[in-house]
Amino acid sequence: MIAQSTVKPDSRQMRNLYFSLIACYRSCFNCIFALLLVSLLTACASSQPAETSTNAGQPVESTSLYIHDRDTQLPEVQGLNQNLVFGLLSAELAGQRNQLNYALETYLQLAIETRDPGLAERATWIAQFARQPQQALQAAILWANTAPNNPDAQRTAAGLLLQNEHYLEAFDHLLRYERLGGESNYSLLAGHLAESANPVIGELYKLMLQESQQREEPTTDLLTALALLSEESGNLELAKQHLNQALGKEPNNVRALQLRARIYRQQGRVEAAQQLLEEALHENPEEVRLWLELARTQLQNQQLEAAEQSFERIISLQPDNPQIRLALARIQLETEQFEAARTSLLALTDDELLADQAYIHLAELAEREGQIEQALDYYYRVQGGQALLEAARARVDILTARSQHQEALEYLNSLRLSNPELTTPLTLQGEQLHRQQERFEEAIKWIDQGRKLLPDNQESLRLLYARALLNYELKQLDAMEADLRLLLATDPDNAMALNALGYTLVNLTDDRIEEGLELIKKAYQQNPESPEILDSLGWALYRLGRLEEAREYLEEAFQRLPDEEIAAHLAETLWDLGENLEARNLLYQMLDSQEATPTIDDLLQRRPQLIPQP
Repeated sequence: MIAQSTVKPDSRQMRNLYFSLIACYRSCFNCIFALLLVSLLTACASSQPAETSTNAGQPVESTSLYIHDRDTQLPEVQGLNQNLVFGLLSAELAGQRNQLNYALETYLQLAIETRDPGLAERATWIAQFARQPQQALQAAILWANTAPNNPDAQRTAAGLLLQNEHYLEAFDHLLRYERLGGESNYSLLAGHLAESANPVIGELYKLMLQESQQREEPTTDLLTALALLSEESGNLELAKQHLNQALGKEPNNVRALQLRARIYRQQGRVEAAQQLLEEALHENPEEVRLWLELARTQLQNQQLEAAEQSFERIISLQPDNPQIRLALARIQLETEQFEAARTSLLALTDDELLADQAYIHLAELAEREGQIEQALDYYYRVQGGQALLEAARARVDILTARSQHQEALEYLNSLRLSNPELTTPLTLQGEQLHRQQERFEEAIKWIDQGRKLLPDNQESLRLLYARALLNYELKQLDAMEADLRLLLATDPDNAMALNALGYTLVNLTDDRIEEGLELIKKAYQQNPESPEILDSLGWALYRLGRLEEAREYLEEAFQRLPDEEIAAHLAETLWDLGENLEARNLLYQMLDSQEATPTIDDLLQRRPQLIPQP
C-alpha cells in the first residue's frame, strides 16, 4: 500500500492527536469541520486520550448513542495513520448527529481493514444500538477473533451467533468464554437449538461429548446440554444417562429437573413427572421455571383446577412480568387449551413489548383452526424486528400456497420500503420466491432493487452472495466471480464465498482448477467441518486425478450430509477407482430415498454405465 503522506507521525502521537480532536470537538462542536481541523491541530495537543470502551454488547438505555458526549469512551486504536484518524473522526461526527448508519459503516469498514479489536467493539455497540443485526454479528465475530482473551467479546459473539442460529460457531465462542472465567451456558445453547429443530443437532452433540470426555469433571450444565440434545434426537435412554450424571452432581439443577419431567411425560409417566416437580418445589418454592413445568404437566394430566392454581402462584411470584403471561399462553397452546390461550394472547396484544409475539401465536392458532383470512390479518399486525420477519415468512407461505406469488412479492416490497433495517432478510425472502419458480433473472433484478434500498449506500454481503449464486444458475460466470470478488474484498476470510468461487472454477472450467483448489483450501482452513467445503475439496482433487485423496474427503462429506450432489461426486470417484459395486449401491440408495434426484439423473445421462439399463 502506498503511503498518502511523506511525513509519518508515530502511533502514540497520532493516537493523542485523534483523542485531542475529539475532546476539543466536544467543547466547540458548532465550529465547521474545516475550521475544527485547522485550529485543533495546533491548539489541543495537550489533551489526554480517553479510556477504551468496555460496553459493547451491553444493553443501551439512552435514546441516543451519543447523548452523553463528554462521557463517551472511545476505542484506543493501534497503528493510527492520518487516513485512519480522519475516518474515525468522521464516524464520530456522524454519530454526534445521530447518523448512525454512516457511523456504523465507517467503523465496521475500518475495523475490517485494521483488524483492531477496539474498532470492532465500537462497531458492535453501534450496530446493536442501530438495530442492524447482521452488521452487529459481523462486528462481534471480528471483535472476538481479534480479542481472543476478552470474555466480553466472546460472550457477545456467542449471543449474537445464537440469535442468528449459527449454533456450532456459538458453541466455539461459549467454550472460549468459559475458559476465560465465564459461566457455563451450554444448556441454553442446546435448548435453543432443540426448539429450532436445526439439523446440526447431531454434530453439536459430538462436539459437546468430545469436550465432556476431555474434562476431568464436566459441568452440570454441559451434561444437561448433552441430555437435551439426546432427547431432541429421540434417544431418551442416552438422555437419561446424561441426566443421571448431571443430577448426581447437582440434585436441584432446574434445567435438569425440567428435562427429566419432560422425559417422564414423553414416556407417559405423568404422575412421576408431577411428583418430581412437587418435590423440587418443596425445596425451592419460588422457582418460576419449575412452577411452569408443573402447570404444563397438570394440564397434560387434565388437572385443570390444579393448573389454574399453579398459574396463580406463578403470577403472584412475578406479578409485573408480562413474559410470564406469554409463557403461560404458550403452555396453554402446547396442551391444546385453545380458548384459554386465545384469551391470554388477546390480553397481551395491549402490551407494547409482547404484542408482536401475541399476534404471531394468534395467527398460528387461526391457521390451526382453518381461519386463514384471520391468520393473515394477525400476521399483518406484527410491527417490527425478528417477529416481523417471522410473520412475513408465514404470510408469504400462505400466499404462495394460494399461488399468489405477485401479491407475496408486493407485500415483501412494501415491508422493505418501510423497514430499511430489514432490507436484506426481506429481499432474500423474495429472492427465494423467484428462485422456486426458476425466475433467476427476475431474482437478480429484485436483489439489485434491494441493494439500492440499503441505508447510506451500505453493501450487503448476503445479497452479493445470493446474486452470485443466481449468476451461477444462469451460467454467467464472469458476473458471479465479480460478485464474489467484491464480497471477498470486504471479507477476505468468508468461507462461503471462498468455497463458492473455488467450486465454480473447479466444476465449470478446465484451466483454473488449481486456482479453485487454493480458494477451497482457504475455505477449509476457516471451516474444516463443513460438508459443502469437504465436498468441494474432494471434487477438486477428483478433477485433478488425485482419486484416493478425493475419496477421503467425499466420504467424510457424505457422512456429515447425505446429499445427492455429494453422493454423485462420491459415486463417480468410486467408479473411477474400480469400486463399481460400491458406487452402484450408493446411487441406488439415493434413488430409493429421494423423490427427485436431478444431479444423479444428470450423472447417469453422462455415464450410463454406472447403472446398466435392463
